[in-house]
Amino acid sequence: MRSASVGPGKRRGAVSRRGALWTTNRAPFILSALTLMALIAFESFAVTTVLPVAMADLDGRTWYSAAYAGTITTGLVGYVLAGTWIDIHGVRRPLALGGTLFVLGIVACALATDPQMFVLGRLVQGLGGGIDSVVIYVLIARVLPEDLRPRMFGLLSAAWLVPSLAGPLAAGYLAEATSWRVVFWFVVVGSAAAIIALFTSTTVSPTSGGDAPQIVTAETGPAHSGAVSQRGRRRILSAVVAAAALLALHSASHLPLGAAVAALMLASVILVLAARAILPAGTLRLRGPAARLIGLRGALGATVTACDVHLTLFLQSHNGHSATTAGLVVASGAGGWAVGSWAQGRFDSRGATDGLLLATSAPLVACGPIAVLVHIAELFPLAGVVIGCVLMGLGMGIVYPRIASATLRITDQKRHGEFSSSLQVSESMTTTTLLAVVGIVLASSAGSSGFVVGYLVMSGLALVGVVIAWSNRLSV
Repeated sequence: MRSASVGPGKRRGAVSRRGALWTTNRAPFILSALTLMALIAFESFAVTTVLPVAMADLDGRTWYSAAYAGTITTGLVGYVLAGTWIDIHGVRRPLALGGTLFVLGIVACALATDPQMFVLGRLVQGLGGGIDSVVIYVLIARVLPEDLRPRMFGLLSAAWLVPSLAGPLAAGYLAEATSWRVVFWFVVVGSAAAIIALFTSTTVSPTSGGDAPQIVTAETGPAHSGAVSQRGRRRILSAVVAAAALLALHSASHLPLGAAVAALMLASVILVLAARAILPAGTLRLRGPAARLIGLRGALGATVTACDVHLTLFLQSHNGHSATTAGLVVASGAGGWAVGSWAQGRFDSRGATDGLLLATSAPLVACGPIAVLVHIAELFPLAGVVIGCVLMGLGMGIVYPRIASATLRITDQKRHGEFSSSLQVSESMTTTTLLAVVGIVLASSAGSSGFVVGYLVMSGLALVGVVIAWSNRLSV
């Protein structure tokens, strides 16, 4: 409670300062963080376009799957490593190392003379990108007051959306007009500048109260001895094991059905054991508000990614639509996401508001896979799929920032690194597993029956997310 000596005029002034996100002191941090995330996203979406060209040029078509999945798997290790490291030493060292690895990995891809060097670059890049993704989450918690975090996370969502729309087109043009290597050099230059700006903007001493970034040295973190705990080492080792299992699972669709199912079962056991070591205690049982938020992020994030990835394939291979039409349908969801990200930023950051927004928006995410499923059954026109994608994007645009801000609000600052990484680990592991499962189903099915089963699985996972959000509405 505020002291009675604080008059109304001072109270209004304090609220005004906290309510302004774009202050002079915060602007460098916000711009550099958004730029870095946008470039990470651009590279992610651009690779989808130029990877076939790059692998053909390097005579490495058999390395395609490893090149695509490499960043996902090492990104998982990066998430866990960053979460453990930040909670001990603060953010400066992880930011510097993560940024360096990300840039060096892309440089290796740009200079690659054979597919092995290209894949190695992708592995290094994914590790660095995973570290920096967690760093940005923790920086938001330390630099911005609680009531501004939902708006900042909404901007981060927008930073991913713009590249998702423009990235493939721009990358395709650059690859055709010049070379696929130019795409990677573009990301190198932009990312290096953004990382340097971010590092500089978060080491400036406060000059105007809460408006300036904090000094984000090790001293701003918890007072640990500086050594990685036994649990921290176990989390990192488990992340490496999980990454290897996910990489193997990603290739299971190329095996005969019996072998693929066996690989899926074995990988599932390994992933469950690894998740128990990586994620906070009680997460797999959804015990506690933070655990349910982590589970919700995994369920809804995986649903949206799998829905978009396989929707374009279905529309082109089974419905005869052009790549442009399929792309526009998926892009409609990005438009809904942008609206949702903006809308959620208009609400306060209290627990009751977060719970209500999550409970009412999670069902919107389920509209996407359900609409596609009904369309596959020829009970819904393509316009219905567009509406479903818009609603799915709208719901995700609301829940994504709110999950992140609510998790940081209800957890101890000394564990912000761990919980920030856990959100991303949950989504990464669930998404990769779901994509592998659907891939195995499609590889073993004829006609549209595989898509029916795949979208039934996605719809079921989305409904699990709805139940989690509803059960957590009074707890966050």
